[in-house]
Amino acid sequence: MLPILASAGNGLQTLIDNAVATGENHVVIPAGEHRLDDGLRLDGLTDFTLEGDAAVLVFTQWNDGGILATNCKGLVLRGFTIDFDPLPFTQATVESKNPETGEVFFDVHDGYPDLSPKLLTGRAHIFNPNTLDWKKGAPDIYANEAKAITPRKGVLTFYSDRRHVFDAIEQGDYIVLDFRHSRGIRIENSGDVRIEDVTIWTVPSIGVICRFMDGENYFNYRIERGPTPEGANVPRLFSTCADGFNYAYARTGPILENCDFSFMGDDAVNLHGIAFYVAKVKGNVVYLLRPYSVEGYASVIRPGDEVRSMDPESFDIKGTATVSEFAVDQADAKEFASIAKSVWKSYAVKPGRYTVYRLELEGPLTVKTGDFIDIPAISAPGYIIRENNFHNHRGCGMRIMSSDGLIENNRIENVKQAAIKLGHELAFFREAGWVRNIKIVGNTIISVSFDPKLQAKSSYAPGAISVFHRGASSEAPWPASKHHDIIIENNLIEETGGPAIFLNQSRDVVIRNNTILDTNLDSSPKCGVDYGLNASLPISINNSTEVLVD
Repeated sequence: MLPILASAGNGLQTLIDNAVATGENHVVIPAGEHRLDDGLRLDGLTDFTLEGDAAVLVFTQWNDGGILATNCKGLVLRGFTIDFDPLPFTQATVESKNPETGEVFFDVHDGYPDLSPKLLTGRAHIFNPNTLDWKKGAPDIYANEAKAITPRKGVLTFYSDRRHVFDAIEQGDYIVLDFRHSRGIRIENSGDVRIEDVTIWTVPSIGVICRFMDGENYFNYRIERGPTPEGANVPRLFSTCADGFNYAYARTGPILENCDFSFMGDDAVNLHGIAFYVAKVKGNVVYLLRPYSVEGYASVIRPGDEVRSMDPESFDIKGTATVSEFAVDQADAKEFASIAKSVWKSYAVKPGRYTVYRLELEGPLTVKTGDFIDIPAISAPGYIIRENNFHNHRGCGMRIMSSDGLIENNRIENVKQAAIKLGHELAFFREAGWVRNIKIVGNTIISVSFDPKLQAKSSYAPGAISVFHRGASSEAPWPASKHHDIIIENNLIEETGGPAIFLNQSRDVVIRNNTILDTNLDSSPKCGVDYGLNASLPISINNSTEVLVD
């Protein structure tokens, strides 16, 4: 067992602050377990390295733990492990279920947290008790109600509208209850960052999250399940409660190499930009709305950047222009108060919290109130994702809404949804727009896309590799715009619930020299019918032109 060092409270923060004050640019965290009552803050540092000598940083409170780095240039984080205690999840065994009442009763495993209100959201994950992996073919679990009978016994209740979920749970299954809060490592308004030889065992949300980035940012780290807690008889089933890596609103895409991510509660990698809602147009000035407090877009949006206006139903690109000036402008904010909640459906949107931005254009743009606008230059273009291993987790291997990228020689295995999912998420998350110039080369994809929702009528990305589009509703007209200039070659794709490769609303695509085995193992004739899609073939192509399959 590692020694527990006298770093509690703000001890480690003091060590860092004192080093910075005396001009030191390299701090080594001593080996051992450091229990920290507060998160670590790194602000305004240049060419600074925080290195662990096999140190384990254990954050003891959920709301503001982890590392927050802001306004840093040339920051290096290296050689330590991150964990939380208490764990931000608990796990249990299903003891019984009552088909008449739709109730599932469970007992919490020894050594894991009691059933606090934070854990009783109704969200759960089903694990196979023999393999300790996600139960294959089981849906995501959202109970109508979750209650604690005692601190160690609970019940999930499913009404008739969620009967299919109730039926997927069996006596003896293991379940995980989690929540999302705080961070592992969050980096903002920074550039030329490196994270190397870092391990994350668990965090209450995303492992590494980056916002408003520039420069060359390099990532090589691990996410894995941590050691079995003291007094527990069952190993941990979970690592992070959300994505392994989430990177957005950035002028340059990340470089991810030789990472190994597993057992996360969501996607391994998520790259995206932003779609602003057009609240008002006045000549060449467009007022944009976001339902959040002021964010750092002004630090990454620059004169000369391309602006694309998009139809709010089809998301067709209506026109393009260039940025002259971008700034926060709250002068007329009150008139837009009622809009924010109706436009964004995410649970993260809080009533009464919104920001208005003033976008001045160099020339006219075809745009009106109610449209959306995206700026491709801040959607993390120019990324490289290669030689990584993403496996045994919920969500997608990669969820990519960014252009000009290389996805090469990765292994994606035992992932619930698509291994690689390219396209815009304008309909719900309002993230980014149309993608272009992407190479998907030499990847190994095994046993993916068995989430039952991928075979539903509303499915829009059922393939192991999916290039997708969906409008605001199934009735939205088809746009003229397409994702384009995509190469998919020399990949091995084996054992998939749906197609190996699924294209929709694409052009200038090359699909070449791929090895495809055992696909469409869960195919349903209803898959995608709400959107008029066909996903019945190993390579399924919809609404696309100039596609070469060789």
